[in-house]
Amino acid sequence: MTRILVLHVPNGGGHRAAAHAIAEAAAEHAGATGETVEVDVIDALEHTPRWWRRAYTRSFLRTTAHAPAAYGLTYDTLNQRSPLVDGVRRGLDRTVGRALRAFAQSDAYDVVVGTHYFPLAVLGRDRARGALGIPLVAVVTDYAAHAFWAEPGVDLYCAPRGGAGLDLERHGAAASIIAPIGIPVRPAFGRIAPLAPHAGPVRVLLTSGGFGIGPLAAALRSFAGVPAELVVVCGNAPERVEEARRIAAELGLSAEVVGFEKDMPRRMAWADVVVSKPGGLTVSECLAAGRPFVSMGACPGQEQHNEDWLVVNRAAVAVPAARVGAAVAELDPTTLVAMAAAARRIGAPHAAREVVRRALRLAREAATLRALAA
Repeated sequence: MTRILVLHVPNGGGHRAAAHAIAEAAAEHAGATGETVEVDVIDALEHTPRWWRRAYTRSFLRTTAHAPAAYGLTYDTLNQRSPLVDGVRRGLDRTVGRALRAFAQSDAYDVVVGTHYFPLAVLGRDRARGALGIPLVAVVTDYAAHAFWAEPGVDLYCAPRGGAGLDLERHGAAASIIAPIGIPVRPAFGRIAPLAPHAGPVRVLLTSGGFGIGPLAAALRSFAGVPAELVVVCGNAPERVEEARRIAAELGLSAEVVGFEKDMPRRMAWADVVVSKPGGLTVSECLAAGRPFVSMGACPGQEQHNEDWLVVNRAAVAVPAARVGAAVAELDPTTLVAMAAAARRIGAPHAAREVVRRALRLAREAATLRALAA
């Protein structure tokens, strides 16, 4: 039996979604091969002091929602190797992550997979000096890799195709341990049928992500007078659901408004186009499903890089939230199908499966080395 510990951090819903996609792929691997694989998906911040968990998540969500320019400036300023900054940050992360370090070293697991850089900072030094005796795998969840991802002690980086691997090298990671396999998404997204033209209004999936952050109201208002059918997913934000329903009623829009949606593959399969902020997992789900993307409200930093990646590959258009409806109306069926094909070309529907395969291989190799040393 191989035991995989997958650590995420709830700064946005993408890191958690990637973690659960890996767990789902591991279950499919076990069913297909007969290999016994157990996966625990754990919020790394649960093994830190309560004040740290609260401050870590709140600062991220509030800054990206209410001060995106400040977030982008901080992102760019810290996106370089600095002995002083790295030393202070790693020292603090390892101190608040003392319980996480003990948990990972408890011999309960055979490999650790991190879908956020925080657990890498906590565990990387232990892995580098041998205190953590099992492999440490990093799963980059955006189409650019910030300097914080490049941690000593990581055995393997699973990164999206494109610039993220080059970013990791620039920040000091060895090219030999970078695997450009894509961002993990649930296998169901890859099973969605290709987009095909149909009669009737364009079908739009408008989403604000798991935490309801972004200019959802402005985007919804932009559909006034636009012939479209909408499904509006507001995430874990009841106030957003009420606001969206009120706007839809005021404008007479054909819109189904929901909160958190568990079955996003079904919603995406229905849609002709997806409108959202360009979070790494939302983008990757669209690419795997082969759905055109209209990007709005990109926060400076990783979201802007995600948006740039989509646009340069012709899988998306980027517009202000107030122009979303007009932009969708301008996308004729031929253009939508072409964008959908471009999305599939750069998508990675099997990335989660590949993460599992590589993590299991590292776990077996480490077990062999331990047996030889015994």
